[in-house]
Amino acid sequence: MSLSRIYKFLFIIFIANVAASAQDDPQPGKQSFNIAVLLPLTDKGKPYLERRSYQVLEGIKYAVHIFNQNSETKVGLLIRDTQSDSSVIASMKRELSVDKTLSGVIGSTSSKDSRDVISVFSDLGLPVISPTATDDALPQLSNLVIQANPTFTTRGKIMASFARNYHGLSKIGIVYLKEGYSNQLAESFKEEFERLGGKVTLSLVYNMKDTKFESLIEEIEKADEKLDGIYFPVSDVKNAALLNEKLRDLAFTKNVYGNQDWLLSDVFSEPAPFLASMYIDSDYFLDMTQPDYQRMNKEFYELTGYLFDRNALYGFDATSMLIKFLAKNNFNPGTFLNEVQSGIDYDGIKGKIVLDARRTNLSLNILQYNFGKFSLFLKLKI
Repeated sequence: MSLSRIYKFLFIIFIANVAASAQDDPQPGKQSFNIAVLLPLTDKGKPYLERRSYQVLEGIKYAVHIFNQNSETKVGLLIRDTQSDSSVIASMKRELSVDKTLSGVIGSTSSKDSRDVISVFSDLGLPVISPTATDDALPQLSNLVIQANPTFTTRGKIMASFARNYHGLSKIGIVYLKEGYSNQLAESFKEEFERLGGKVTLSLVYNMKDTKFESLIEEIEKADEKLDGIYFPVSDVKNAALLNEKLRDLAFTKNVYGNQDWLLSDVFSEPAPFLASMYIDSDYFLDMTQPDYQRMNKEFYELTGYLFDRNALYGFDATSMLIKFLAKNNFNPGTFLNEVQSGIDYDGIKGKIVLDARRTNLSLNILQYNFGKFSLFLKLKI
């Protein structure tokens, strides 16, 4: 491990194990509230940095920094390393539950760790918000859970709504991978598209190793007259790269839809013809030309050494939303959760957070690939 990584690791351990006494002792006459931040910053306590969690943490800290600069009421963070260990999380509860100013819990960055946090902390009556987890089951574990990142089911439904209601498609094909969440996205898309009155006229399943893609091309082209468009949900960037390579001879010029992993891949440096004007749903879109963003990016980099982008923005948007509506409700967790039930619509930097009684984000960005780049087409919610 390099010296810089060792120093960062020691810094994290320091943060995770030292109480934030300055945050717990506000100036006379000043109100102060705490939020627990429970993230897997190391793996079972070993000297390994979980890069995504650390960047999310920096976004969380920056959101609190901005709030505290502009508010008489101050927010403190009680940051702890879960070590991806349920027993460690249980020990945290014994420590943190005695804090009478504790108003919420942020955690975690993985679905498994989030489930452990929820199971341990849900009886405290505090909102538990996950910035990045996508597991459909999380909001069902407790009526205190808020999911800032849309689930896979939500993602499939939003793209189906876009194809059916915005583009007016009545007949669509779905080409999806048998493994991974591609299958979950396909099922959710199909259910919503048909609920809205459309019809899935072609459904093709393939796998990464054994599929003869020539026959897949033939089946798609054979069904062309029965299709207004095709949905290609993929499970990862390797899946997107494979389709881009194997379907280069596909002659299909109608609407093509996909999910976020297409955007994260590098296929658009040399896209296959069928991807020429693809629509993609994404929980993340950033306009780097905006002066406010450029100012924040500069300040964030000076404070952290990181760019103010993807992972940091998951933490920043979720925390900013949480603090804004906690403050609106005088940091009363119960009143805040009641407002969530009736509906919250928050404009984050990377996208909207739209919540209702389901307590999971119901909004995504719809991006269009055209003329060699992606642009924001619209922000859509269900």
